[in-house]
Amino acid sequence: MATDVKKQDVQVENQDSLKGTLFSTIIFVGGGILFFIIVLFYFYMTRI
Repeated sequence: MATDVKKQDVQVENQDSLKGTLFSTIIFVGGGILFFIIVLFYFYMTRI
């Protein structure tokens, strides 16, 4: 029984870490794309 409880704890921890990884990846990738778009827009506006 103790091993079943440990397996469940590990599964919950893995799900939490996966959610955290997914969340941080979305923020960094989305932030990078937004930053790139803003930089391109800035150069576009300064050339006009």
